[in-house]
Amino acid sequence: MNTLLACEKDEFLSCIETVKELETSEFETYSIVKHTETGEHYLRYFLSHINLSEGGRRDNYDHFLPLDSDDVLGLMFGDQDYRFPENWRSSYLRSGNDNRLIPFDPSENYDLEEEAAAELAMVEKLEQYKAQWMHAENLTAEEREKLTAEYFAALDKILKKPEE
Repeated sequence: MNTLLACEKDEFLSCIETVKELETSEFETYSIVKHTETGEHYLRYFLSHINLSEGGRRDNYDHFLPLDSDDVLGLMFGDQDYRFPENWRSSYLRSGNDNRLIPFDPSENYDLEEEAAAELAMVEKLEQYKAQWMHAENLTAEEREKLTAEYFAALDKILKKPEE
Protein backbone atom coordinates (compact mmCIF):
# COMPACT_ATOMS: atom_id res chain seq x y z
CA MET A 1 0.00 0.00 0.00
CA ASN A 2 1.21 3.50 -0.77
CA THR A 3 2.08 5.92 1.99
CA LEU A 4 -0.84 8.18 2.77
CA LEU A 5 -0.31 11.68 1.46
CA ALA A 6 -2.35 14.83 1.95
CA CYS A 7 -4.44 15.67 -1.09
CA GLU A 8 -7.34 17.76 -2.33
CA LYS A 9 -10.62 16.20 -1.23
CA ASP A 10 -12.58 16.98 -4.42
CA GLU A 11 -9.82 15.57 -6.61
CA PHE A 12 -9.63 12.39 -4.50
CA LEU A 13 -13.43 11.96 -4.50
CA SER A 14 -13.56 12.33 -8.29
CA CYS A 15 -11.43 9.16 -8.57
CA ILE A 16 -13.47 7.09 -6.09
CA GLU A 17 -16.06 4.51 -7.05
CA THR A 18 -18.21 2.63 -4.56
CA VAL A 19 -17.65 -1.11 -4.55
CA LYS A 20 -20.16 -1.95 -1.81
CA GLU A 21 -22.21 0.05 0.64
CA LEU A 22 -21.98 -1.64 4.04
CA GLU A 23 -24.29 0.50 6.17
CA THR A 24 -26.12 3.78 5.84
CA SER A 25 -28.18 6.04 8.09
CA GLU A 26 -29.24 9.67 8.10
CA PHE A 27 -25.87 10.77 9.48
CA GLU A 28 -23.38 7.99 8.68
CA THR A 29 -22.38 5.83 5.75
CA TYR A 30 -19.83 3.04 5.59
CA SER A 31 -18.73 1.72 2.22
CA ILE A 32 -15.89 -0.02 0.44
CA VAL A 33 -14.53 2.24 -2.27
CA LYS A 34 -11.82 1.93 -4.92
CA HIS A 35 -9.53 4.65 -6.22
CA THR A 36 -9.82 4.23 -10.00
CA GLU A 37 -6.34 5.61 -10.77
CA THR A 38 -4.32 3.70 -8.17
CA GLY A 39 -6.50 0.61 -7.70
CA GLU A 40 -6.30 1.08 -3.91
CA HIS A 41 -9.32 0.07 -1.84
CA TYR A 42 -10.52 2.05 1.17
CA LEU A 43 -13.14 1.74 3.84
CA ARG A 44 -15.01 5.03 3.64
CA TYR A 45 -16.72 6.45 6.67
CA PHE A 46 -18.86 9.47 5.83
CA LEU A 47 -20.28 11.49 8.73
CA SER A 48 -22.73 14.35 8.49
CA HIS A 49 -22.73 16.45 11.65
CA ILE A 50 -25.32 19.10 12.48
CA ASN A 51 -23.47 22.02 14.03
CA LEU A 52 -26.07 23.57 16.33
CA SER A 53 -23.74 26.37 17.45
CA GLU A 54 -23.62 27.49 13.81
CA GLY A 55 -27.38 27.66 13.32
CA GLY A 56 -27.85 24.01 12.35
CA ARG A 57 -25.26 24.03 9.57
CA ARG A 58 -24.42 20.54 8.33
CA ASP A 59 -20.71 19.68 8.29
CA ASN A 60 -19.68 16.63 6.27
CA TYR A 61 -16.57 14.62 7.08
CA ASP A 62 -14.90 11.83 5.13
CA HIS A 63 -12.51 9.20 6.46
CA PHE A 64 -10.68 6.75 4.19
CA LEU A 65 -8.99 3.71 5.76
CA PRO A 66 -6.68 1.85 3.33
CA LEU A 67 -7.60 -1.81 2.90
CA ASP A 68 -5.62 -4.79 1.72
CA SER A 69 -7.23 -7.63 -0.27
CA ASP A 70 -8.03 -9.71 2.81
CA ASP A 71 -9.74 -6.73 4.47
CA VAL A 72 -11.83 -6.08 1.36
CA LEU A 73 -13.01 -9.70 1.30
CA GLY A 74 -13.63 -9.74 5.06
CA LEU A 75 -15.79 -6.64 4.78
CA MET A 76 -17.60 -7.81 1.65
CA PHE A 77 -18.67 -11.04 3.34
CA GLY A 78 -19.45 -9.45 6.72
CA ASP A 79 -16.62 -11.22 8.54
CA GLN A 80 -14.85 -8.06 9.66
CA ASP A 81 -15.89 -5.20 11.92
CA TYR A 82 -15.64 -1.70 10.51
CA ARG A 83 -17.26 0.75 12.95
CA PHE A 84 -15.47 4.02 13.63
CA PRO A 85 -13.41 4.59 15.79
CA GLU A 86 -13.06 1.12 17.37
CA ASN A 87 -11.77 -0.55 14.21
CA TRP A 88 -9.75 2.35 12.83
CA ARG A 89 -6.42 1.82 14.56
CA SER A 90 -4.10 2.29 11.61
CA SER A 91 -3.37 5.46 9.62
CA TYR A 92 -6.12 6.82 7.41
CA LEU A 93 -7.07 9.95 5.48
CA ARG A 94 -9.59 12.30 7.03
CA SER A 95 -11.19 15.58 6.05
CA GLY A 96 -11.90 18.70 8.02
CA ASN A 97 -13.78 21.88 7.22
CA ASP A 98 -11.59 22.67 4.24
CA ASN A 99 -11.11 20.88 0.94
CA ARG A 100 -8.25 18.63 2.06
CA LEU A 101 -7.74 15.04 3.08
CA ILE A 102 -4.88 14.67 5.52
CA PRO A 103 -3.22 11.56 6.97
CA PHE A 104 -4.06 10.80 10.58
CA ASP A 105 -2.36 8.22 12.81
CA PRO A 106 -4.71 7.23 15.64
CA SER A 107 -2.23 4.84 17.24
CA GLU A 108 -1.05 7.50 19.67
CA ASN A 109 -4.55 7.60 21.16
CA TYR A 110 -4.88 3.88 21.83
CA ASP A 111 -3.31 1.60 24.40
CA LEU A 112 -3.23 4.35 27.00
CA GLU A 113 -4.33 2.17 29.91
CA GLU A 114 -1.00 2.62 31.70
CA GLU A 115 -1.18 6.40 31.36
CA ALA A 116 -4.79 6.42 32.57
CA ALA A 117 -3.87 4.34 35.62
CA ALA A 118 -0.98 6.71 36.39
CA GLU A 119 -3.32 9.68 36.08
CA LEU A 120 -5.79 8.15 38.55
CA ALA A 121 -2.97 7.33 40.96
CA MET A 122 -1.70 10.91 40.74
CA VAL A 123 -5.16 12.31 41.49
CA GLU A 124 -5.44 9.95 44.47
CA LYS A 125 -2.04 11.11 45.79
CA LEU A 126 -3.08 14.75 45.32
CA GLU A 127 -6.28 14.16 47.31
CA GLN A 128 -4.27 12.50 50.08
CA TYR A 129 -1.77 15.35 50.11
CA LYS A 130 -4.53 17.97 50.25
CA ALA A 131 -6.21 16.15 53.14
CA GLN A 132 -2.92 15.95 55.05
CA TRP A 133 -2.17 19.62 54.33
CA MET A 134 -5.60 20.69 55.61
CA HIS A 135 -4.66 19.18 58.98
CA ALA A 136 -1.09 20.48 58.93
CA GLU A 137 -1.66 23.56 61.09
CA ASN A 138 0.14 21.88 63.99
CA LEU A 139 3.09 20.79 61.83
CA THR A 140 6.40 22.61 61.81
CA ALA A 141 7.77 24.10 58.61
CA GLU A 142 10.21 21.19 58.46
CA GLU A 143 7.40 18.64 58.72
CA ARG A 144 5.41 20.45 56.03
CA GLU A 145 8.42 20.44 53.76
CA LYS A 146 8.86 16.70 54.39
CA LEU A 147 5.16 16.12 53.58
CA THR A 148 5.56 17.99 50.29
CA ALA A 149 8.79 16.14 49.44
CA GLU A 150 7.04 12.80 50.08
CA TYR A 151 4.18 13.87 47.82
CA PHE A 152 6.51 14.72 44.93
CA ALA A 153 8.51 11.51 45.49
CA ALA A 154 5.25 9.55 45.23
CA LEU A 155 4.41 11.34 41.95
CA ASP A 156 7.87 10.54 40.57
CA LYS A 157 7.38 6.89 41.53
CA ILE A 158 4.01 6.82 39.74
CA LEU A 159 5.62 8.34 36.66
CA LYS A 160 8.59 5.96 37.11
CA LYS A 161 11.07 8.82 37.28
CA PRO A 162 14.23 8.20 39.26
CA GLU A 163 14.70 10.57 42.16
CA GLU A 164 17.11 13.38 41.39
